[in-house]
Amino acid sequence: MTSISPIASWNAGTLRGTATATATAIASREETTSLPVTTSSSIVALGAAAAQGATQTAAAPLQWERASRDQVSELMAKNFSAGSGAGRFSGLGAALLDQLKGGVTQLSQTAQRAPNGTQAATYAGIATGVSGALHGMGDDKFSLGITTRSGVEVKLSLDSDGDALAVQMTASGELTEDETRALGQLSKAFQEAIDGMAQDPPQLRLAGLMQFDAKQLASIDLRAQVGLDTQPPSVQTLSFQADATQRKVAFSGAAGSLDVKVDASQAASLGGPEQQARALKSYMSQFDQAATRGHADGALMGLFKDTFSALHSPVGEAAKLSTSGATPGKWALAAQDRAMLTGLADFSASVSQTPKMENPMRLSEQDAFNYEVGQRTSLAGRSYDDRSISQQQTASLSASFHMPLVAGTSLRLTSAAESQNYTYHQIEDTASSLASIAYQGGKLSKASLEQSSSQSTRVQRYEMGKLKSDLTTPSQHALMRDLVAALGPYQAGQAQLNQEQKAQQRTQMLSALNDDVFLTATAGK
Repeated sequence: MTSISPIASWNAGTLRGTATATATAIASREETTSLPVTTSSSIVALGAAAAQGATQTAAAPLQWERASRDQVSELMAKNFSAGSGAGRFSGLGAALLDQLKGGVTQLSQTAQRAPNGTQAATYAGIATGVSGALHGMGDDKFSLGITTRSGVEVKLSLDSDGDALAVQMTASGELTEDETRALGQLSKAFQEAIDGMAQDPPQLRLAGLMQFDAKQLASIDLRAQVGLDTQPPSVQTLSFQADATQRKVAFSGAAGSLDVKVDASQAASLGGPEQQARALKSYMSQFDQAATRGHADGALMGLFKDTFSALHSPVGEAAKLSTSGATPGKWALAAQDRAMLTGLADFSASVSQTPKMENPMRLSEQDAFNYEVGQRTSLAGRSYDDRSISQQQTASLSASFHMPLVAGTSLRLTSAAESQNYTYHQIEDTASSLASIAYQGGKLSKASLEQSSSQSTRVQRYEMGKLKSDLTTPSQHALMRDLVAALGPYQAGQAQLNQEQKAQQRTQMLSALNDDVFLTATAGK
């Protein structure tokens, strides 16, 4: 498969000499075409389709890194009128990846507003060898790196600032037909991720990228930065990486930040789809309780929940590919082992709200929300008959917020004493759960579940700016269960049951036990 772009470009003798070296290298197989040019009252567009989409204003014409009529360049011309925001990338990520289907693996293009006074009808106003310096340096930018299982690295970048728009795609080697097809299948998913980040509030649409063909592609790395129209101006950023055994997302924006990492290297401990769905439902409930208790920002918490769920989408098959079809891990676990575990891949996750100082009279009183949750699994032992498994779950919540003294009324805190009628709440919660199971000589020797939680609520009441009360309410809970007898092969009251009934009863018991292994929510019950 060729790595040279087959994009049709100018080939007129009087114009050829002004093309840059970059344009010559990338578009060496040029075809003789004519390039329509708009009038001086419109943006110069490449091709009829782009000309129809260009905004008819008195803007200066566009200059280009290389002269071309390919689909990507025409779309760039059409999108240029969207301004400097992420809207300039509409459809552009998908169009760039779609070039691979036609055999294009090297492409570089920049559109830049020409200086005032440049005539649109002249070649100088169309293709003057614009520098490619914007690549990777835009105010708004997206980059996607994909490594195939054969080791070829494919890199895409989209950059925009106020006066320029640039795209670039490179491949470090030749792609097979299967790799090309797998890459092309990600075009829609890449565009969905771009469009999600361009929304307000943003959405992390990463599910499509996580469904990459793991037989052909080894890893994916997406980075994004989008400017926000806030005062003062700010940016929101996204980092996403995925391979056969791990997935990571880090996001930050005006409302706050989140960080989620999923480690599927302990594939032997993963449960089936039904068990994982039950585990995700339990965690979603915990997140909702924490958000309610800590008065979290609804949009940010929704983003956190969606990201957590998406990163825990089935990873078992991808993990098997990393070991040539064998399930990673020491052993295939027994049913009672799995009942002691959540069924989810190990993870660490956190969400943090941007603190706000809502009370000008007491700047130390911040409205804030910080939540962390994690799971870690360990499999050890010399053999299957002498194995041990443990799984630790932890969660912590730290939050603070103001509330009006009269429910349902608005709170407007100013420097005036008359406005200083409120309660200030400070929340500190922790929870942990440790499930352990061990065997000696093939016999169950240990099965225990230890759970604990701690909640602390401090409420300060102010009237006319004066502290009237300061009350802290602590609460602690602990539970220790020995499950050896419950998990043993012989159970009381089974003498009258046949083998099928005994198996059904055991399945029900293990399912009920699995419901109890999850963290006690930090909000309490």
